[in-house]
Amino acid sequence: MRRNNSYTLTEIAGVPYLLPYGQMVADHKPGIRLNETGIFLWKLLEQEHSVEELVRLCADSYEITDSQELRELTVDIKEFVTGLCQRNILVDDSLEPYPFTHEKYLCIAGLTTKLIGPEEAFSHQFDAFCTSSCAEINQTIRIHIGEPGIKPNGTVLLRNEELVVMEQPEHYILLFPASPKIIEASLSKNGKFAEIYCMPPYTDLFREELFHAIRLVWLYLAQKNSMMAIHSASILYQGKAWLFSGPSGTGKSTHTTLWNKHWGAPILNGDLNLLSLENGQPVIHGIPWCGTSGISDSKTYPLGGIVLLKKAPTDYVEKLPDDHRTLSVMNRFISPLWTKDMLRQNLNFATTLSEKILICRLNCTKEKSAAETMKSYIEEYLKKGF
Repeated sequence: MRRNNSYTLTEIAGVPYLLPYGQMVADHKPGIRLNETGIFLWKLLEQEHSVEELVRLCADSYEITDSQELRELTVDIKEFVTGLCQRNILVDDSLEPYPFTHEKYLCIAGLTTKLIGPEEAFSHQFDAFCTSSCAEINQTIRIHIGEPGIKPNGTVLLRNEELVVMEQPEHYILLFPASPKIIEASLSKNGKFAEIYCMPPYTDLFREELFHAIRLVWLYLAQKNSMMAIHSASILYQGKAWLFSGPSGTGKSTHTTLWNKHWGAPILNGDLNLLSLENGQPVIHGIPWCGTSGISDSKTYPLGGIVLLKKAPTDYVEKLPDDHRTLSVMNRFISPLWTKDMLRQNLNFATTLSEKILICRLNCTKEKSAAETMKSYIEEYLKKGF
């Protein structure tokens, strides 16, 4: 049990009050008047204490030893604490048990995530990644319906029309302005625990927005485990995955469709790919998130290369300087980039990739000739033993 730090103890004409400020005022939370014992308990709660500890400390201070008086003190303190918790002046998660028991276990890229919440809240796009066995849980995500009792704030690290990231000592607070069904999320800095607050009813829009909110907190965990997500479409050719990445409208889907149509190359993911190193070699892992393409795969494949697409009137492959290869690939990552440490981690990973795989730019049209040009280049690259 702990204080809500958006309340302060003050006096008005000699009378003690707990008054709200900041977010609690914005949420129209009232203040309360305290008596002498209430002041004593509030000061004790500068540190976390259970009700039993509060009773003992209060009894010691007032030298209460009579059993009947101790019982009355216990009742009074419980009522006081419960009242403060109901007003969100104190925080005690144990007073309100979590109402949902449905659990779903996902195994994505070797990481096990436990989802807890109403069954109808979760997208069927998770189904291919569900597992019943889990020796170790890497992340737990708990879904809440309705607004949190307390809306914490923090240092703003990032703010745009889609996402606000605020930092607290042990958590990140995430807001989703473009997703009306997602109120906010709390993500522990070690990535092991997240809570997402949502607004019903359980519509397709609800499931879609929650699906993408889960993506954000999961990609944070993946980054913690040295795995980076890159905005790209991918195919399987010659036993390796080949990624095609570029700004919207450059033809990622068109290009992979050409490979699939003319040479039967399977499309692995139409929008997003997860990269890591296994035994020092780059691989891609299947993930459920695939944009609007609806195409995803749950397996792991060796990574052959990353092709950066650029619109052009003719088709030709352009070699890039080392720094351009690294920076261009890192700029296509959608893994979190909220802090300097995250930047360094993403940059180091992109640097390692540029040393181990093909990274080039394909200046291209949207015709079959573009895919033919890239196919010839890849085949020559593979002949050299890469």
